Amino acid sequence: MFGVIRRNPQFRQLWFAQVVSATGDWLNRIATLVLIGELGGGEAQLKVGLLYGIEYALRMLPTAVFSPLAGPLADRLPRRAIMVTSDLIRAVVVACLLLIQDPDHLQYLYGLIFLQMSLGIFFEAARSGALPNTVPKEDLHEAYALSAATWSTMLAVGGFLGGVLVEHIGVGGVFITDATTYLCSALFLWKLRLPPVPTHPESFRLLDILQLRDLRRGVSHVRSLGILPILFSKVLWSPCGGFVILFPILAQRFAEGPVGIQEAGSAIGLLFAARGVGTGVGPLLARRLGGSSEAMLLKQTWGGMLVGAVGYVILPFAANLWLAATCVMVAHMGGSAQWVGSTTYWQRRIDDAFRGRVFASEFLLMTLGFSTFAVLSGWMYDRIGDLDTIIWSFASLTTLGGIIALLLFRKLPRETLEAP
Repeated sequence: MFGVIRRNPQFRQLWFAQVVSATGDWLNRIATLVLIGELGGGEAQLKVGLLYGIEYALRMLPTAVFSPLAGPLADRLPRRAIMVTSDLIRAVVVACLLLIQDPDHLQYLYGLIFLQMSLGIFFEAARSGALPNTVPKEDLHEAYALSAATWSTMLAVGGFLGGVLVEHIGVGGVFITDATTYLCSALFLWKLRLPPVPTHPESFRLLDILQLRDLRRGVSHVRSLGILPILFSKVLWSPCGGFVILFPILAQRFAEGPVGIQEAGSAIGLLFAARGVGTGVGPLLARRLGGSSEAMLLKQTWGGMLVGAVGYVILPFAANLWLAATCVMVAHMGGSAQWVGSTTYWQRRIDDAFRGRVFASEFLLMTLGFSTFAVLSGWMYDRIGDLDTIIWSFASLTTLGGIIALLLFRKLPRETLEAP
Protein backbone atom coordinates (compact mmCIF):
# COMPACT_ATOMS: atom_id res chain seq x y z
CA MET A 1 0.00 0.00 0.00
CA PHE A 2 2.87 2.39 0.69
CA GLY A 3 3.89 2.01 -2.94
CA VAL A 4 1.41 4.74 -3.82
CA ILE A 5 3.59 7.14 -1.80
CA ARG A 6 6.76 6.14 -3.63
CA ARG A 7 5.13 6.31 -7.07
CA ASN A 8 3.40 9.66 -6.60
CA PRO A 9 5.54 12.50 -5.16
CA GLN A 10 2.66 14.99 -5.06
CA PHE A 11 0.50 12.58 -3.11
CA ARG A 12 3.48 12.11 -0.79
CA GLN A 13 3.46 15.82 0.13
CA LEU A 14 -0.29 15.71 0.75
CA TRP A 15 0.15 12.60 2.87
CA PHE A 16 2.96 14.07 4.98
CA ALA A 17 0.76 17.08 5.73
CA GLN A 18 -2.06 14.76 6.76
CA VAL A 19 0.20 12.79 9.10
CA VAL A 20 1.40 15.74 11.17
CA SER A 21 -1.85 17.72 11.31
CA ALA A 22 -4.02 14.68 12.08
CA THR A 23 -1.77 13.73 14.97
CA GLY A 24 -2.13 17.20 16.43
CA ASP A 25 -5.89 17.17 15.90
CA TRP A 26 -6.32 14.10 18.06
CA LEU A 27 -3.99 15.40 20.74
CA ASN A 28 -6.19 18.48 20.73
CA ARG A 29 -9.40 16.46 20.95
CA ILE A 30 -8.33 14.61 24.10
CA ALA A 31 -7.11 17.83 25.73
CA THR A 32 -10.37 19.59 24.90
CA LEU A 33 -12.48 16.80 26.42
CA VAL A 34 -10.39 16.89 29.59
CA LEU A 35 -10.68 20.68 29.77
CA ILE A 36 -14.48 20.54 29.36
CA GLY A 37 -14.69 17.88 32.07
CA GLU A 38 -12.64 20.08 34.42
CA LEU A 39 -14.48 23.33 33.68
CA GLY A 40 -17.86 21.61 33.74
CA GLY A 41 -17.32 20.05 37.17
CA GLY A 42 -19.12 20.91 40.37
CA GLU A 43 -22.72 22.00 39.84
CA ALA A 44 -22.44 21.52 36.08
CA GLN A 45 -21.44 17.88 36.53
CA LEU A 46 -25.06 16.78 36.12
CA LYS A 47 -24.96 18.14 32.58
CA VAL A 48 -21.59 16.74 31.60
CA GLY A 49 -23.15 14.50 28.94
CA LEU A 50 -24.73 17.48 27.22
CA LEU A 51 -21.46 19.41 27.47
CA TYR A 52 -19.68 16.61 25.61
CA GLY A 53 -22.53 16.42 23.11
CA ILE A 54 -22.29 20.14 22.38
CA GLU A 55 -18.53 19.85 21.92
CA TYR A 56 -19.00 17.08 19.35
CA ALA A 57 -21.79 18.95 17.58
CA LEU A 58 -19.64 22.07 17.34
CA ARG A 59 -16.92 19.99 15.72
CA MET A 60 -19.41 18.77 13.15
CA LEU A 61 -21.84 21.64 12.54
CA PRO A 62 -19.38 23.92 10.70
CA THR A 63 -19.65 21.41 7.87
CA ALA A 64 -23.37 22.09 7.63
CA VAL A 65 -22.84 25.84 7.81
CA PHE A 66 -19.88 26.20 5.46
CA SER A 67 -20.14 23.24 3.09
CA PRO A 68 -22.26 25.26 0.64
CA LEU A 69 -19.36 27.71 0.38
CA ALA A 70 -16.36 25.39 0.86
CA GLY A 71 -17.29 22.99 -1.93
CA PRO A 72 -17.72 25.60 -4.68
CA LEU A 73 -14.55 27.41 -3.61
CA ALA A 74 -12.58 24.15 -3.71
CA ASP A 75 -13.77 23.67 -7.29
CA ARG A 76 -12.79 27.21 -8.34
CA LEU A 77 -9.84 28.48 -6.29
CA PRO A 78 -6.31 27.00 -6.06
CA ARG A 79 -6.70 24.10 -3.67
CA ARG A 80 -3.17 24.33 -2.32
CA ALA A 81 -3.72 27.96 -1.31
CA ILE A 82 -6.93 27.05 0.51
CA MET A 83 -5.19 24.32 2.49
CA VAL A 84 -2.13 26.39 3.45
CA THR A 85 -4.24 29.37 4.52
CA SER A 86 -6.48 27.15 6.59
CA ASP A 87 -3.50 25.58 8.37
CA LEU A 88 -1.94 28.92 9.26
CA ILE A 89 -5.13 30.39 10.69
CA ARG A 90 -5.92 27.21 12.63
CA ALA A 91 -2.50 27.41 14.30
CA VAL A 92 -3.47 30.81 15.69
CA VAL A 93 -6.92 29.61 16.77
CA VAL A 94 -5.52 26.63 18.67
CA ALA A 95 -2.98 28.86 20.42
CA CYS A 96 -5.90 30.95 21.69
CA LEU A 97 -7.21 27.89 23.54
CA LEU A 98 -4.43 28.54 26.07
CA LEU A 99 -6.52 31.46 27.37
CA ILE A 100 -9.40 29.20 28.46
CA GLN A 101 -8.87 28.68 32.19
CA ASP A 102 -12.19 29.33 33.96
CA PRO A 103 -15.71 27.80 33.85
CA ASP A 104 -17.02 31.15 32.64
CA HIS A 105 -14.81 30.71 29.57
CA LEU A 106 -16.68 27.65 28.27
CA GLN A 107 -18.57 29.79 25.77
CA TYR A 108 -15.26 31.01 24.34
CA LEU A 109 -13.90 27.48 24.24
CA TYR A 110 -16.90 26.38 22.21
CA GLY A 111 -16.50 29.41 19.95
CA LEU A 112 -12.86 28.57 19.23
CA ILE A 113 -13.75 24.95 18.53
CA PHE A 114 -16.38 26.09 16.05
CA LEU A 115 -13.89 28.43 14.35
CA GLN A 116 -11.19 25.75 14.19
CA MET A 117 -13.55 23.24 12.61
CA SER A 118 -15.01 25.85 10.24
CA LEU A 119 -11.56 26.37 8.79
CA GLY A 120 -11.16 22.61 8.67
CA ILE A 121 -14.08 22.11 6.29
CA PHE A 122 -12.43 24.43 3.74
CA PHE A 123 -9.23 22.43 4.16
CA GLU A 124 -10.96 19.07 3.76
CA ALA A 125 -13.01 20.14 0.75
CA ALA A 126 -9.80 21.26 -0.96
CA ARG A 127 -7.89 18.12 0.10
CA SER A 128 -10.65 15.80 -1.10
CA GLY A 129 -10.77 17.59 -4.43
CA ALA A 130 -6.97 17.62 -4.76
CA LEU A 131 -6.25 13.99 -3.89
CA PRO A 132 -7.42 12.49 -7.22
CA ASN A 133 -5.12 14.97 -8.98
CA THR A 134 -2.05 13.57 -7.19
CA VAL A 135 -2.43 9.95 -8.33
CA PRO A 136 -3.42 8.15 -11.54
CA LYS A 137 -6.87 6.58 -11.63
CA GLU A 138 -5.55 3.07 -11.01
CA ASP A 139 -4.00 4.26 -7.71
CA LEU A 140 -7.08 6.10 -6.48
CA HIS A 141 -8.55 3.37 -4.29
CA GLU A 142 -5.15 2.61 -2.81
CA ALA A 143 -4.61 6.31 -2.09
CA TYR A 144 -7.97 6.60 -0.35
CA ALA A 145 -7.35 3.43 1.63
CA LEU A 146 -3.96 4.78 2.75
CA SER A 147 -5.49 8.16 3.65
CA ALA A 148 -8.15 6.45 5.71
CA ALA A 149 -5.55 4.20 7.34
CA THR A 150 -3.38 7.24 8.07
CA TRP A 151 -6.28 9.11 9.63
CA SER A 152 -6.95 6.02 11.71
CA THR A 153 -3.33 5.51 12.70
CA MET A 154 -2.97 9.12 13.73
CA LEU A 155 -6.21 8.83 15.70
CA ALA A 156 -4.73 5.81 17.48
CA VAL A 157 -1.35 7.47 18.05
CA GLY A 158 -2.73 10.93 18.78
CA GLY A 159 -5.50 9.63 21.00
CA PHE A 160 -3.17 7.50 23.08
CA LEU A 161 -0.44 10.15 23.28
CA GLY A 162 -3.04 12.81 24.03
CA GLY A 163 -4.16 10.93 27.13
CA VAL A 164 -0.59 10.41 28.29
CA LEU A 165 0.57 13.96 27.51
CA VAL A 166 -2.41 15.57 29.22
CA GLU A 167 -1.38 13.82 32.42
CA HIS A 168 2.31 14.81 32.05
CA ILE A 169 2.52 18.21 30.30
CA GLY A 170 -1.02 19.43 30.86
CA VAL A 171 -3.75 20.65 28.56
CA GLY A 172 -1.81 23.78 27.61
CA GLY A 173 1.23 21.83 26.46
CA VAL A 174 -0.97 19.70 24.21
CA PHE A 175 -2.53 22.80 22.62
CA ILE A 176 0.93 24.21 21.85
CA THR A 177 1.88 20.90 20.22
CA ASP A 178 -1.25 20.98 18.06
CA ALA A 179 -0.57 24.53 16.86
CA THR A 180 2.93 23.45 15.83
CA THR A 181 1.57 20.56 13.74
CA TYR A 182 -0.53 22.96 11.68
CA LEU A 183 2.59 24.97 10.84
CA CYS A 184 4.43 21.80 9.79
CA SER A 185 1.48 20.78 7.61
CA ALA A 186 1.54 24.15 5.85
CA LEU A 187 5.24 23.66 5.06
CA PHE A 188 4.58 20.32 3.38
CA LEU A 189 1.64 21.70 1.40
CA TRP A 190 3.70 24.66 0.21
CA LYS A 191 5.74 22.19 -1.89
CA LEU A 192 2.62 20.58 -3.38
CA ARG A 193 2.06 21.08 -7.11
CA LEU A 194 -1.47 20.66 -8.46
CA PRO A 195 -3.03 21.22 -11.89
CA PRO A 196 -5.25 24.29 -12.27
CA VAL A 197 -8.83 23.78 -11.14
CA PRO A 198 -11.28 23.21 -14.01
CA THR A 199 -12.93 26.20 -15.66
CA HIS A 200 -16.61 26.46 -14.82
CA PRO A 201 -19.34 27.65 -17.16
CA GLU A 202 -21.19 29.12 -14.16
CA SER A 203 -19.68 32.18 -12.48
CA PHE A 204 -19.33 32.26 -8.73
CA ARG A 205 -22.19 34.15 -7.12
CA LEU A 206 -22.86 34.53 -3.40
CA LEU A 207 -26.60 34.30 -4.01
CA ASP A 208 -26.05 30.85 -5.49
CA ILE A 209 -24.26 29.85 -2.28
CA LEU A 210 -26.99 31.17 -0.01
CA GLN A 211 -29.62 29.38 -2.06
CA LEU A 212 -27.48 26.21 -2.23
CA ARG A 213 -27.55 26.30 -6.02
CA ASP A 214 -23.95 25.13 -6.36
CA LEU A 215 -24.53 22.20 -4.06
CA ARG A 216 -27.74 21.38 -5.89
CA ARG A 217 -25.75 21.27 -9.14
CA GLY A 218 -23.40 18.75 -7.54
CA VAL A 219 -26.33 16.66 -6.30
CA SER A 220 -27.98 16.88 -9.73
CA HIS A 221 -24.77 15.55 -11.28
CA VAL A 222 -24.82 12.60 -8.86
CA ARG A 223 -28.51 12.00 -9.59
CA SER A 224 -27.86 12.04 -13.33
CA LEU A 225 -25.37 9.20 -12.81
CA GLY A 226 -27.99 7.19 -10.94
CA ILE A 227 -25.98 6.98 -7.70
CA LEU A 228 -27.75 9.48 -5.41
CA PRO A 229 -28.45 6.97 -2.57
CA ILE A 230 -24.71 6.57 -1.94
CA LEU A 231 -24.59 10.12 -0.56
CA PHE A 232 -26.79 9.01 2.34
CA SER A 233 -24.55 6.15 3.51
CA LYS A 234 -22.74 8.23 6.14
CA VAL A 235 -26.05 9.63 7.40
CA LEU A 236 -27.18 6.08 8.08
CA TRP A 237 -23.99 5.55 10.11
CA SER A 238 -24.48 8.80 12.07
CA PRO A 239 -25.70 7.19 15.36
CA CYS A 240 -21.95 6.66 15.81
CA GLY A 241 -21.86 10.29 16.94
CA GLY A 242 -23.88 9.24 19.95
CA PHE A 243 -21.35 6.53 20.83
CA VAL A 244 -18.21 8.64 20.57
CA ILE A 245 -19.29 11.40 22.96
CA LEU A 246 -19.71 8.77 25.68
CA PHE A 247 -15.99 7.81 25.65
CA PRO A 248 -14.99 10.14 28.54
CA ILE A 249 -17.86 8.79 30.67
CA LEU A 250 -17.04 5.19 29.76
CA ALA A 251 -13.37 5.76 30.59
CA GLN A 252 -14.21 6.93 34.11
CA ARG A 253 -16.31 3.77 34.61
CA PHE A 254 -13.22 1.59 34.09
CA ALA A 255 -10.68 3.81 35.86
CA GLU A 256 -9.57 2.34 39.17
CA GLY A 257 -11.20 4.12 42.07
CA PRO A 258 -12.83 7.59 42.02
CA VAL A 259 -10.73 9.73 39.70
CA GLY A 260 -11.09 13.10 38.07
CA ILE A 261 -11.34 13.59 34.34
CA GLN A 262 -7.64 14.44 33.95
CA GLU A 263 -6.58 11.29 35.80
CA ALA A 264 -8.77 9.30 33.40
CA GLY A 265 -6.99 10.87 30.43
CA SER A 266 -5.07 7.70 29.56
CA ALA A 267 -8.30 5.66 29.57
CA ILE A 268 -9.99 8.21 27.28
CA GLY A 269 -6.95 8.12 25.02
CA LEU A 270 -7.02 4.32 24.89
CA LEU A 271 -10.65 4.27 23.73
CA PHE A 272 -9.91 6.82 21.01
CA ALA A 273 -6.80 4.84 20.09
CA ALA A 274 -8.92 1.69 19.76
CA ARG A 275 -11.23 3.63 17.47
CA GLY A 276 -8.21 4.61 15.41
CA VAL A 277 -6.90 1.05 15.13
CA GLY A 278 -10.32 -0.15 14.03
CA THR A 279 -10.73 2.52 11.39
CA GLY A 280 -7.27 1.70 10.05
CA VAL A 281 -7.73 -2.06 9.88
CA GLY A 282 -11.32 -2.05 8.57
CA PRO A 283 -10.78 -0.82 4.98
CA LEU A 284 -7.64 -2.92 4.54
CA LEU A 285 -9.37 -6.07 5.74
CA ALA A 286 -12.42 -5.36 3.60
CA ARG A 287 -10.23 -4.89 0.52
CA ARG A 288 -8.29 -8.06 1.25
CA LEU A 289 -11.43 -10.16 1.75
CA GLY A 290 -13.66 -8.67 -0.91
CA GLY A 291 -11.53 -6.80 -3.42
CA SER A 292 -12.32 -3.38 -4.85
CA SER A 293 -14.99 -3.94 -7.49
CA GLU A 294 -17.93 -1.58 -7.26
CA ALA A 295 -20.21 -4.45 -6.28
CA MET A 296 -17.94 -5.20 -3.31
CA LEU A 297 -17.63 -1.53 -2.39
CA LEU A 298 -21.41 -1.36 -1.97
CA LYS A 299 -21.48 -4.56 0.11
CA GLN A 300 -18.64 -3.15 2.18
CA THR A 301 -20.70 -0.01 2.79
CA TRP A 302 -23.87 -1.55 4.21
CA GLY A 303 -22.06 -4.53 5.77
CA GLY A 304 -19.71 -2.21 7.64
CA MET A 305 -22.64 -0.58 9.41
CA LEU A 306 -23.84 -3.95 10.69
CA VAL A 307 -20.35 -4.82 11.97
CA GLY A 308 -20.28 -1.47 13.76
CA ALA A 309 -23.60 -2.22 15.44
CA VAL A 310 -22.33 -5.60 16.67
CA GLY A 311 -19.27 -4.02 18.30
CA TYR A 312 -21.36 -1.61 20.31
CA VAL A 313 -24.00 -4.20 21.23
CA ILE A 314 -21.25 -6.20 22.96
CA LEU A 315 -19.59 -3.18 24.61
CA PRO A 316 -21.76 -2.99 27.76
CA PHE A 317 -20.73 -6.57 28.62
CA ALA A 318 -17.01 -5.66 28.70
CA ALA A 319 -15.55 -6.43 32.13
CA ASN A 320 -12.55 -4.11 31.86
CA LEU A 321 -11.12 -1.24 29.84
CA TRP A 322 -9.14 -3.43 27.44
CA LEU A 323 -12.20 -5.49 26.51
CA ALA A 324 -14.18 -2.27 26.06
CA ALA A 325 -11.42 -0.95 23.78
CA THR A 326 -11.58 -4.17 21.75
CA CYS A 327 -15.33 -3.72 21.22
CA VAL A 328 -14.75 -0.13 20.10
CA MET A 329 -12.04 -1.33 17.70
CA VAL A 330 -14.37 -3.92 16.10
CA ALA A 331 -17.20 -1.39 15.78
CA HIS A 332 -15.03 1.12 13.96
CA MET A 333 -13.50 -1.49 11.69
CA GLY A 334 -17.00 -1.72 10.23
CA GLY A 335 -17.57 2.02 10.32
CA SER A 336 -14.40 2.82 8.43
CA ALA A 337 -15.02 0.08 5.87
CA GLN A 338 -18.37 1.66 4.98
CA TRP A 339 -16.76 5.12 4.92
CA VAL A 340 -14.02 4.20 2.46
CA GLY A 341 -16.32 1.97 0.40
CA SER A 342 -18.92 4.67 -0.18
CA THR A 343 -16.39 7.45 -0.84
CA THR A 344 -14.38 5.37 -3.31
CA TYR A 345 -17.55 4.37 -5.14
CA TRP A 346 -18.77 7.90 -5.85
CA GLN A 347 -15.26 9.33 -6.43
CA ARG A 348 -14.76 6.80 -9.25
CA ARG A 349 -17.92 7.89 -11.02
CA ILE A 350 -18.26 11.68 -10.74
CA ASP A 351 -16.59 14.33 -12.87
CA ASP A 352 -13.59 16.19 -11.41
CA ALA A 353 -15.40 19.52 -11.75
CA PHE A 354 -17.97 18.40 -9.17
CA ARG A 355 -15.77 16.67 -6.59
CA GLY A 356 -15.62 19.55 -4.12
CA ARG A 357 -19.35 20.16 -4.22
CA VAL A 358 -20.28 16.49 -3.94
CA PHE A 359 -17.88 16.11 -1.01
CA ALA A 360 -19.46 19.15 0.65
CA SER A 361 -22.99 17.85 0.02
CA GLU A 362 -22.20 14.45 1.50
CA PHE A 363 -20.57 16.00 4.55
CA LEU A 364 -23.46 18.40 4.99
CA LEU A 365 -25.89 15.50 5.28
CA MET A 366 -23.56 13.49 7.51
CA THR A 367 -22.87 16.41 9.83
CA LEU A 368 -26.51 17.08 10.53
CA GLY A 369 -27.00 13.42 11.42
CA PHE A 370 -23.89 13.05 13.59
CA SER A 371 -24.53 16.32 15.45
CA THR A 372 -28.14 15.40 16.18
CA PHE A 373 -27.23 12.02 17.62
CA ALA A 374 -24.32 13.44 19.65
CA VAL A 375 -26.49 16.02 21.41
CA LEU A 376 -29.30 13.48 21.84
CA SER A 377 -26.90 10.98 23.41
CA GLY A 378 -25.51 13.51 25.89
CA TRP A 379 -28.99 14.71 26.80
CA MET A 380 -30.18 11.13 27.35
CA TYR A 381 -27.23 10.39 29.63
CA ASP A 382 -27.99 13.44 31.76
CA ARG A 383 -31.65 12.45 31.93
CA ILE A 384 -31.43 8.71 32.68
CA GLY A 385 -27.78 8.12 33.61
CA ASP A 386 -27.82 4.57 32.22
CA LEU A 387 -24.88 4.27 29.84
CA ASP A 388 -25.72 0.73 28.70
CA THR A 389 -29.29 1.58 27.69
CA ILE A 390 -28.08 4.48 25.58
CA ILE A 391 -25.45 2.33 23.85
CA TRP A 392 -27.97 -0.39 22.99
CA SER A 393 -30.49 2.16 21.73
CA PHE A 394 -28.00 3.67 19.32
CA ALA A 395 -26.74 0.24 18.25
CA SER A 396 -30.32 -0.59 17.23
CA LEU A 397 -30.47 2.57 15.12
CA THR A 398 -27.15 1.64 13.49
CA THR A 399 -28.49 -1.81 12.62
CA LEU A 400 -31.54 -0.20 11.05
CA GLY A 401 -29.23 2.06 9.02
CA GLY A 402 -27.36 -0.93 7.62
CA ILE A 403 -30.60 -2.62 6.57
CA ILE A 404 -31.88 0.55 4.89
CA ALA A 405 -28.55 0.90 3.03
CA LEU A 406 -28.79 -2.70 1.80
CA LEU A 407 -32.21 -1.97 0.34
CA LEU A 408 -31.26 1.40 -1.17
CA PHE A 409 -28.07 0.16 -2.84
CA ARG A 410 -29.62 -2.78 -4.69
CA LYS A 411 -30.31 -0.73 -7.83
CA LEU A 412 -27.08 1.26 -7.94
CA PRO A 413 -24.95 0.74 -11.08
CA ARG A 414 -21.82 -1.29 -10.58
CA GLU A 415 -18.93 -2.80 -12.43
CA THR A 416 -18.35 -6.36 -11.32
CA LEU A 417 -14.71 -6.45 -12.40
CA GLU A 418 -11.87 -5.34 -10.17
CA ALA A 419 -10.45 -1.87 -10.70
CA PRO A 420 -7.05 -2.06 -12.42
